[in-house]
Amino acid sequence: MTQILYAQDEAGNRHKVIQRLESPHDGDGHDDHGAARLVYTLDDGSPVRRVDNDTFQIVGSGAYITAISD
Repeated sequence: MTQILYAQDEAGNRHKVIQRLESPHDGDGHDDHGAARLVYTLDDGSPVRRVDNDTFQIVGSGAYITAISD
């Protein structure tokens, strides 16, 4: 499952954040019953950490971006 979210940095630049549901063993052929987790990336593939409901942190730069409604 994939969902597109939008966020904005302090300078007003918009970022597309992709939220993906990842199973514990995506693509390795195992049928384990571990917990799935939400993974966030920017549209260029950069990893993003969700801080709270409205805030994300870009892992590579440490910059915070705030969720906005599209």
